[in-house]
Amino acid sequence: MHSRIAVVWLLVVSLLGPAHSGTSARQYPSVPTPNAQQTAPPTEANQQAAKTAPKDPNDPVEKIKDEGMNRSQVMKTLSYLTDVIGPRLTNSPNMRRANEWTRDQLTGWGLREAQLEAWGPFGRGWSLERFSAQITEPQFAPLIAYPKAWSPGTAGPLTGQVVFLDAKNEAELQKYKGQLKGAIVLATVPRELKARFEPLGTRLSDKELLELADAPMPKSQSPAATRLSKQRRSRLPRSDRSSSRRKARP
Repeated sequence: MHSRIAVVWLLVVSLLGPAHSGTSARQYPSVPTPNAQQTAPPTEANQQAAKTAPKDPNDPVEKIKDEGMNRSQVMKTLSYLTDVIGPRLTNSPNMRRANEWTRDQLTGWGLREAQLEAWGPFGRGWSLERFSAQITEPQFAPLIAYPKAWSPGTAGPLTGQVVFLDAKNEAELQKYKGQLKGAIVLATVPRELKARFEPLGTRLSDKELLELADAPMPKSQSPAATRLSKQRRSRLPRSDRSSSRRKARP
């Protein structure tokens, strides 16, 4: 009877571990149980509460967002520079006009010491005062054309025979010897203009816009985004589409 009690006691002591048995053993630190509140994914109610929580009006990021969303001057500035002032070639009168307008705008917005600073040397500027081109024979037709920058003036209208210069080397150029004086020379290959039947712009429906706004982080595109991507690709020339596909392959 006493031997059975002793055996049971030894088993209990061995199961209790080194604190009771006196033997040495390695002890591993306990792994803390994660807090359920910390590991739980944010619920929709928590996300909605975060959106509706009052924002600090003194936060610089919130100030920038408020200025951009409620008092943006982007389109007004872009429209004046491009539609009113127009092209701004380096060292041209329009460039100086745009610089002065920008300085005055910055001053009007409260920036101090907005000023123009000289740079260079650059050289002579250039501006276009007027230009037009027409076909006069065998019947009149207006042409869409524009002179290259820094082209000299013609000091009046010019009229001449049109010659297409189809020469790829100096030997082929010899056949035009004595034929180009006073002529209007076309030096580039004519560009083929194909009829376009697809609209230049497309309008998404309210449903498609909502899908784009609520789209998850990109694992897969939404149907609206996929349709818009296909429409944009369909407007590319076939050679551009094939090259883009080749680049997209790993």
